[in-house]
Amino acid sequence: MRKAGLAMNIFRISLICTVFLYTAAEIQMLINPVNLPENMLPGTQLSRAYDKDVAGKPDAYHFLNKTKDFIIDASSGIITSTKSFNYETDPRRFLLIVDTGGFVRHVLTINIIDVPEPPDCAADPQFSLGTATLEIDEDYPLFQPIYRVTATDEDSSNGDRLMYSIETQLSGPKKGANSFGVDSVSGIVSLRGNDTLDFDAGYHVFQLTLRATDTTGLFCQGTLIIKIRNINDEKPQFEPFPLDTINVTEKKTVGEIIARVKATDQDEDSSITYSFKTQQGMFGLDPFTGIITLLQPLNLDNPNNSKTYSLEIEARDNGNNTSTYMFTIFVENIDDPIICDSSFSIAAGVSVSVPENVPASAFIYMILARDPDPGQEVEFLVLKSSVKATAYFTLDSYSGVISKTTEPPLDYEINPKHFQIVVAVRNRGNLSLESCTGTITINIRNVNDESPVFRYIPDAPINIYENLPVGTKLVKLTATDRDIGDSVHYEFIGTQKEFSINEDSGEVTIAYPLDYENAATPHSWVLYFRAYDNGRVHSTTGTLTVILQDVNDNPPKCIQDIYIIELPENTPADTLLVSLTCTDKDGTVSNNNITYHLIIDAFAKETFTLVNNKLKIGPTHLDYDNAIFAGMHFKYILFVRVSDEGSPVLSTIITIIIRVSRINEFDPIGLTSAFTFNIQENSPADTLVGKITFTDADWPFNNIKYTIVGGILGSPPKFYIEPDTGVIKLLDSPDREIESQYKILVRITDLDNDAVPDPLRQRSGTAQNMNDEPPVCNPPHLETQIYSSIKFPFIQLNCSDKDSPQEQLSYSIVGGNTNNQFTLWRLGVDPPALTTTQNLQYDAFQGIQDPLTFQLLIEVTDELGGNKASQLSATITAIVHVFPWTTTQPTSSTETTTTTITTSVLIKISYYWSPDNWIPAVLTLTGVLFVMCLYAVAWCLFKDAPSCSRFFPHCHEHQRNPPTLTAKEPGQGPRHGNFLNSDQKPNTKPNLLHGNHQPSRVYDGRAIDPVTGMEYLFNSQTGEVKMLSS
Repeated sequence: MRKAGLAMNIFRISLICTVFLYTAAEIQMLINPVNLPENMLPGTQLSRAYDKDVAGKPDAYHFLNKTKDFIIDASSGIITSTKSFNYETDPRRFLLIVDTGGFVRHVLTINIIDVPEPPDCAADPQFSLGTATLEIDEDYPLFQPIYRVTATDEDSSNGDRLMYSIETQLSGPKKGANSFGVDSVSGIVSLRGNDTLDFDAGYHVFQLTLRATDTTGLFCQGTLIIKIRNINDEKPQFEPFPLDTINVTEKKTVGEIIARVKATDQDEDSSITYSFKTQQGMFGLDPFTGIITLLQPLNLDNPNNSKTYSLEIEARDNGNNTSTYMFTIFVENIDDPIICDSSFSIAAGVSVSVPENVPASAFIYMILARDPDPGQEVEFLVLKSSVKATAYFTLDSYSGVISKTTEPPLDYEINPKHFQIVVAVRNRGNLSLESCTGTITINIRNVNDESPVFRYIPDAPINIYENLPVGTKLVKLTATDRDIGDSVHYEFIGTQKEFSINEDSGEVTIAYPLDYENAATPHSWVLYFRAYDNGRVHSTTGTLTVILQDVNDNPPKCIQDIYIIELPENTPADTLLVSLTCTDKDGTVSNNNITYHLIIDAFAKETFTLVNNKLKIGPTHLDYDNAIFAGMHFKYILFVRVSDEGSPVLSTIITIIIRVSRINEFDPIGLTSAFTFNIQENSPADTLVGKITFTDADWPFNNIKYTIVGGILGSPPKFYIEPDTGVIKLLDSPDREIESQYKILVRITDLDNDAVPDPLRQRSGTAQNMNDEPPVCNPPHLETQIYSSIKFPFIQLNCSDKDSPQEQLSYSIVGGNTNNQFTLWRLGVDPPALTTTQNLQYDAFQGIQDPLTFQLLIEVTDELGGNKASQLSATITAIVHVFPWTTTQPTSSTETTTTTITTSVLIKISYYWSPDNWIPAVLTLTGVLFVMCLYAVAWCLFKDAPSCSRFFPHCHEHQRNPPTLTAKEPGQGPRHGNFLNSDQKPNTKPNLLHGNHQPSRVYDGRAIDPVTGMEYLFNSQTGEVKMLSS
């Protein structure tokens, strides 16, 4: 028992030990903690877990805490990252619990380690790409911000700082400038003053390489291009005279050149003008060349003249920059010993350096020598010189000024490099005495002096004609440049609207239409042009004169092209009819000299005369009373050709229409002033009494009207006269016992020539007036528009009668006067006017209104109160358009009398139905549906009735034992046997067929006989066939 208990204890102890050993197994980590540098790529293997108890199992390892930044391989235990970590933004420590399913877990520590990162200069993409460009003036102030470098560093949160610096600084085209600096902390670029910005010195552009560096030495960099704008900031610089003095003798003549001041300006394309600071009466100064001339004598014998003159000259450039230079002019007395400049007369003399492109007559050097004696002059002369020295330089014997000769020009490439001139200064009065002698050495400096040279410029002006087409070539300028590889370009100096020059070829062409007569177009041009090289370093100018020639391209223009003149035929000869005014726009005398030529037919040749530009009547007078002139419609048509004297001759035709009006020049002439006729009493009416005959020389010839105007005519009048023929006839039988003699006063009128009244002639005879002229209205048709509220006459009639005076004319409205809305209003014997009765109604009642247009017919009748049988009448039509109008009565402060008005209201109602478009469609559709429903009901009721089978088809069930085709139904058997076998299955449904056959006959198919082409019905089960009629 004891042993058994001992064994039991031993078992327990062994079991406990076994469990203890199993539980104590731990997870081993290959690396722990893990230091992970930032920015490592995802998938980096960090560490590995190992548990021998689960080694080899497929799903052994996993994290207890959830994480998406790390993963552990379930079978191998390899731990990797899933992202790239940023030390500045992500957590810096991770604790991961590794579990293998046992009782022991392991904690893995992962630390994110900071890794220095380079700065980022991409905030300004152009800076980082090297294309950041800005432009400043050359006088930009010092230490003012120009540009700020923008760079970022993610390590700045950890105390990292950026330092800015300039790595390289390049300038061009002149190199070596160090003008810009950058603030190491802020990155601001500014001028630091080491080298000034001077565009004229060749500093046109700078290229800076700027770098941003952090504390670890990492950096980013970019390029900044700074362009320098040229401004006119340079003052002119004078070339001083030696000792700032000029020595002249008192014998200098007026107008002679004393000296020449010269100032230079480093600014490009700058011109300099010179002026005295104070007014000078003794000396004159050319503002453009700087030449100082003498205006008054310097004679020292004159006590008012001084021996010294201090002159202050101001030089001003285009930018209004100025500088002054003061020097002194000494007046020397020629009798005193000559005093020379010590630098000139001692040792090797004076050495002068001049550029090879020194201009002609340019000042080189002035030998200072003077004679203090009043009236004494010094003379400068060349004793000896090196080869060709005197060919290139000249010495002024009076002033001692050595200047460049006009020709030939210096050329460093082919001429000597040094010239020496030995000059002697002596008294002009004593030629044998030499006062001092010195040597002038002139050294030639090489410069870029090759300018374009014109090979061809026309010497004579170019004459061109106006109206040449745009693009016409005038001349081709030719210039060459001795510089190798340099090409010549051309341009106008200033703006030229009329001409253009090809930049490359030098062709000058017309660029604008040229009209000689246009006031805005000059008649000549002096074209200033320039030839320049590629860099515009050198240029050459020239002039070209163009003269515009007039072309006869404008015909004469007159203030009128046609004249219509009307004058009476008795206009005296030599009367001025018209003075023609014409001009010619052409600019030269031959082209604008105008002549006038009269073009006239033979009939009017002697009637009109043109002297210069004046048209007159003559030498013969006008005559209206001419049959030929009547065929010309009593008018002359003259033509005047106005021509210039240009080539070709241009002309303009003026038409002059002269209408001649008739004048009643001649009275009617009769054979005698009194006529006597004898008639028998009791002669019947219309008996010829006699005929009065008169003639008239006015056109139309003998156009005479006879009218009885008085006399003893009897009562009632016994006579009348035919107005056209002068025939007098009886109106009634005369009775000698009542009246034995009648006196008739007849007016003879020459018609259509009423300028002069016709004479009255008293004739004996008997005549009676006949009413043979109806009234005449002018115009016969009237049309007007009025408002319905009009209250005054609006149409005045104008009617007359040759046989009846106004008081014998009667007027009445005979038609179109609806509702009597219009009436005639007549005052005295004058023709009446049309007016309204003021009763026009519009919009008074619904549907009741007067017409808007009235067509009135007015009848005019003569012989008012006379015999109605002899009355004549005429009608006139008046169309009146009425506009409805309501007049608002103005408010009055005066009391008015109240009038009681009884109003009658008329009501007129019209009823009608105007449906919308959709209503008829709905009604039609409803009707169709109703008919269909009605048909369906009828079919249900009458489908089995035999008499209605043709209207209502019906359907029967199939017979179980359908009968075969019998002989009682002819035409229903097949013509060529059965078309379908009896044992064939039907493949179609039976049709509902029309007809009055027996219900047992059912056909379930339809086909066409191929022989006859007729349709037939068949039963697919029985083979029964029925032919259908066509």
